[in-house]
Amino acid sequence: MIPSDPPYDELTPEELYERFEAAVNVTAEELREFQDSLYNERYLESNSEQAQPGDEPLEDAIELLETPADEWRDLDDGFNEVEEAEELLDFQRRTQGQIKSQGLGENYLTDERDMTKREAASIRWAIDPDEEREWL
Repeated sequence: MIPSDPPYDELTPEELYERFEAAVNVTAEELREFQDSLYNERYLESNSEQAQPGDEPLEDAIELLETPADEWRDLDDGFNEVEEAEELLDFQRRTQGQIKSQGLGENYLTDERDMTKREAASIRWAIDPDEEREWL
């Protein structure tokens, strides 16, 4: 589970980077490959209007992964690393809690039944709940 103590607003950008780095388990390259995959295409097709549009979570996660720790800032300069990391970690804490309590669900994205919508949502935010599966 992703820790929430101390709260994010008490962490320095460097400490937040460390928490982010400890939580994610996919690379920027893997996220790019997922972005171009049938799984992501099906996820976007099935997504509701209330969800974040398009590939914004993927693109934000890629940018966070590619930004060195010493460049993380809490500045509104076009991409606020601190705010984006807090949003990613908050989403993942909720999602990982749902997966732990409710499982991955039965809402499969393909006829092969090898990835659920909940799994795809988590991967789009840089955490693969099934690290042993080969999905690329």
